[in-house]
Parts: sequence; C-alpha cells; structure tokens
Amino acid sequence: MTYQLISPPCPLNFVGLSKQELKKYNEWFVAELPGRIAILESCVKASSGYEDWITDFAPGSLVTLGDWFASQVKTRDRTQAELHAIEARLTFPVDVSNEELTDETVSKAIDVGMYFGMVLLKNHPSLHWDVKTESKRFADYGQPVIVGFDAAILNPVRIAVTLAYGVAAGTQSGSRLGQVYKFWSEKAGS
Repeated sequence: MTYQLISPPCPLNFVGLSKQELKKYNEWFVAELPGRIAILESCVKASSGYEDWITDFAPGSLVTLGDWFASQVKTRDRTQAELHAIEARLTFPVDVSNEELTDETVSKAIDVGMYFGMVLLKNHPSLHWDVKTESKRFADYGQPVIVGFDAAILNPVRIAVTLAYGVAAGTQSGSRLGQVYKFWSEKAGS
C-alpha cells in the first residue's frame, strides 16, 4: 500500500498565517478528519501484525496504534540551512540534533494525532475542537486543539509529533500514546 501524505492548504507556520488562513486551515482540518482516519486505518492494516486493527475509537485501540506508529518513525539528516535556521531562533545555546523526522513520519503523526483527538472526543462528550488565536506567544496558536479540560488545552497532533521525536531519540515507546490518553481522559472527567 502506498501511503498518501497529508496535504494542508497552507504552510504549517501558524504564527505567520493571517486569521483568515488560520480559519481556512482549521476548517480543512476538521473536514479532513474522516478521510485521514480512513487512510490511517488502511495503512495500519497493511502492516504485518496489525491487520485486525480497527478505528472503533475505543481507548484500547490507541495501544495498538502507538506500537504501530513507533515502528513507522523514521528520520533524515537535517540540512545545514535547517540547522542554521534553528540555531538562529535559539535564545540560549543548546545542542541541536542533526536528525529531523521524515515528511512521511510527520504526516503519519498528524494522522495519529487526529485519531487520538477523536478517541478523546468520542469518549468524552464534554470536549470539543477549538482554535486559539488570542496570543501568538501561545505554543499552539492557530492550531486545532481540544478544550473542555477546565483551563487545560490539548493539541493532539503535538502529542503525536512529540511521541515521534521521543521514539526517534530512543526515550519513548509506542505505549506512551495509551498512557497520554489515560492522563487526559482522567482530566476530562465524563
């Protein structure tokens, strides 16, 4: 099976987008959810050992998905231009990894994040998608987030991307996805 990379309608530099572009992106994101989850399901089922996985939005489905996702994480070497751009943004000097997630890994992380978010929404009716554009200093400015956890806000795509970086660094395993779900599920309450 050939995996179809996600194709957002604009660059994912959210701080640099206008409010109209952010609105368009978020409308696109919500409209893409069913199709991207179907692509994810096909991709997972095409992998040996995961043929029986289904998108039933049950919390247990995240355990299997996390294991599959960990097996899919791949990196590439960053270019010198990428390294210099990252270093130029740093306030304090820190070591910058020479590795970056591949485009396919990032695309799969977005798909996994979408599914992760929908599992929360299906199991906790008090939650819903939102977008925060009050302050460009907010880490998830302009991105689809889930609200309804009192004051806390969750970016499920960021969860999946962060998991991918952790797997690539050898500091996380796929089981982390189920653990993160449990944490946020308890915050959601009902």
